[in-house]
Amino acid sequence: MLLESVFALLKSVPAIFYAITTGSTITLSGLYMQNRSESERNTQRLHHDAFMRDREREMALRRDVYLKSAEALAHAQEYLAAFAREELAAAQHEALIKGIGGDLNKVHIVGSLPTVEAIVEANEFFVHSVADLSVERLPVKHLKEEIKAEESLLEAASARRDEALMRMREMDRAQATESAFWGVQNQILTEAQGAIESTIERVRAMKEELSVREADLLRKGANAGIAFGALVVRANLVIRRELELPLDAEAYIGLMERSQETLTKDVDNFHEQALENRRKASPAHSASARLAFVQWFGRHRHHEQSEASQSRQAGAPKPVIATKG
Repeated sequence: MLLESVFALLKSVPAIFYAITTGSTITLSGLYMQNRSESERNTQRLHHDAFMRDREREMALRRDVYLKSAEALAHAQEYLAAFAREELAAAQHEALIKGIGGDLNKVHIVGSLPTVEAIVEANEFFVHSVADLSVERLPVKHLKEEIKAEESLLEAASARRDEALMRMREMDRAQATESAFWGVQNQILTEAQGAIESTIERVRAMKEELSVREADLLRKGANAGIAFGALVVRANLVIRRELELPLDAEAYIGLMERSQETLTKDVDNFHEQALENRRKASPAHSASARLAFVQWFGRHRHHEQSEASQSRQAGAPKPVIATKG
């Protein structure tokens, strides 16, 4: 009975009411779906904008770090290539690699694993090369110290020789050439002259050895810098890939390999030419050493001959000045 009353009530409602209600429901549903879609699009756009801003900040940070690391690698390469250059002051040379450790370590914070691996490989090669070159430089440093010590002995022997000559001239003027003191001074003169000549010969031989070792150290340093450059090329490629900077990797590698081959040949040619020049200059160098010896002792040659002539006329013994042929 109740159900029949409900059906009767529904039948009494006008059809227009159902039409209006249905239309409103459809409209509200459409507005809901539209708002929901718009809200989802806004949410996606906000997420995308936030992602792009984060990515831009990350890429900006990476660019700063990678540019610093590329500069540090370039300084390290220059340091190896210039390891044996004497014209560079020690402070100026060490300034090339000041701070490169910190610049390279920053890559470990922002870099991908391939980038970190490339930087680590280059850094390990650099450290080992510096250690090897430092060992090679020790004999060069030792030879320089020995040459300096020998030159000090040369100065001391020259001073003894000049003092002996002065005393012998004084004795000659005092007509005391037959005294025992004359013989002592003559012996000092002879020994000092022999010491000077032998010292000059030792210095000449050590300078020749020093020249060879310095040329060899220059070659090894330059070759180490070139080999290090190959690792820098690999690191540069990984960095460009991570920064999404397009580059024809094959053409770039080919270009750098040709450049490194040319540099290697130039370094070897320079080394061979330097050794050849030293071999050709060796006799002239020996003559120069002998000439330096003659000049060292020849300042009073005219006076010695005059004194010797006077001594012979007076019947006095002639001062003996030992020379090598």
